[in-house]
Amino acid sequence: MDEKVLRTRLLCLEQAQEFITAAECLNKSECPHIVYHLSLLALEEIGKASMLSTRMIKHPTLDGTWIERGLSNHVRKLHWAVWSPMARIDPAEFEAARQFAERAHAMRLSSLYVDPNADLMASPPTENVRPEDAEQTLSLAHARLERECNQGIPSGEIDELTQWFLDTVADPMQARVLLSKYFIAQYEALKGDARTWADWARTEIARLDREAHQTLMTELGRPGAKKGEAKPRWRANVSIYTPSHSLRPKVLKRWNDNIEPVQFVWSGKKDEFRLQITLYDNEPLPTLFGRLTSLAKLVVACLNMGSIGYFWFERPGFEKATFKDIRDIKLDRPMELARNEKFWGDDRAVALTDQHIDNAIRCMMAFAPLADAVAEPIFAPYLNGLAFIAKSDVYYNFDLLARQSFTASLAAGLRHYAGWNSRPDEFEVKFHEGFAPFMPEREHRDRLLKSLTPAGNPAETSLVNLRTAKHLADLYLVHTAAKTWTNILGAKEA
Repeated sequence: MDEKVLRTRLLCLEQAQEFITAAECLNKSECPHIVYHLSLLALEEIGKASMLSTRMIKHPTLDGTWIERGLSNHVRKLHWAVWSPMARIDPAEFEAARQFAERAHAMRLSSLYVDPNADLMASPPTENVRPEDAEQTLSLAHARLERECNQGIPSGEIDELTQWFLDTVADPMQARVLLSKYFIAQYEALKGDARTWADWARTEIARLDREAHQTLMTELGRPGAKKGEAKPRWRANVSIYTPSHSLRPKVLKRWNDNIEPVQFVWSGKKDEFRLQITLYDNEPLPTLFGRLTSLAKLVVACLNMGSIGYFWFERPGFEKATFKDIRDIKLDRPMELARNEKFWGDDRAVALTDQHIDNAIRCMMAFAPLADAVAEPIFAPYLNGLAFIAKSDVYYNFDLLARQSFTASLAAGLRHYAGWNSRPDEFEVKFHEGFAPFMPEREHRDRLLKSLTPAGNPAETSLVNLRTAKHLADLYLVHTAAKTWTNILGAKEA
């Protein structure tokens, strides 16, 4: 038993009780919004305690990284306060809890702050919460706290099927498949027998993954040959560098286990690996170079999208030393001068995770089969943006050109996948439609949208505007890849 985690869990429950006690001291009719906020804070602490209970479970596939991310996610904590796989495997309850968490957090945001841009006739935020909302949420916090306290000290034991369900619903992309109409229909056909359904769902998802993998392998192996005739013939290696992420062999292996023709070879360095591509003897020599380069660029683009970071074939210009030697002649000592800003915000690399790799694999699955006429408008500007970043230094700043490239990539994605008609006056509408499913706060979207305008967000630096444009392109394409591949699998089942 992890005593530190156990103590933290107990502190969360005590904190939740204090929030509830404070809420009970207030008049629900006079200040329902404050009662509501205190009740949600209590629920978040209860959800955090539930996550920490799960963290005590010891098994090979549960490394706790997604739980760590959830501990700082308001919606995730509210979700876990209402639902936990430790209590019952039930997709209907999971989805109901998710919808409650999203609604509750949205109501909190609408009632917590005064909007300086609100219309003159807009209601004050205090009126966005009704007394009955406060009453119901406080009662829910009471009930959930009692349930969590009554569970006692977690045993740290979990059966193998619950373990699988736990890992699957923790992955947003996998959860989307698990809660799709096809899977829920089977749940209903089994009359709510959750364990039988979970066992079926595990087998079905594994089958769909195998089909997806085979489809991708077929696409990567073009032009095809009769089974058993093609043999490995060509192998190429190229170094890939990243200032944004810290690499580990275990995470690179996750890619290698799924994408056989393209392997990530560990270099022993946390910011560099070798991309190794193997092609078969059915690849004609005249087309070999083009096939290798296009495949390498596709893989690097998907890795950039999946990680929302920066990976490229050379170290970016902003990392390179500009001058060989700078000296203070008067003091006779060397100096170091460089651009103050770094592309990755606080200049701190983050760990590349399994989730990043899974996102990149889904991008490969969704985008590799695209016809050239469709892929070119999306990927050509995206790769141009990456190249501009690599070349940008103190001598010549490519921030604006890079930002314009990522904006063009996003625009092409909205044009193809969201039906944007290329009219500038309708871009904003399609932007909000495309991002609302995974970025529900309109205020947040409005702020980010400014970085896509020709002048950029005047409140930000050129580098921050560039970074925002890239992140927006990444987020939309990752979301689109997951949705597209899910639709493809659904069509196969129809």
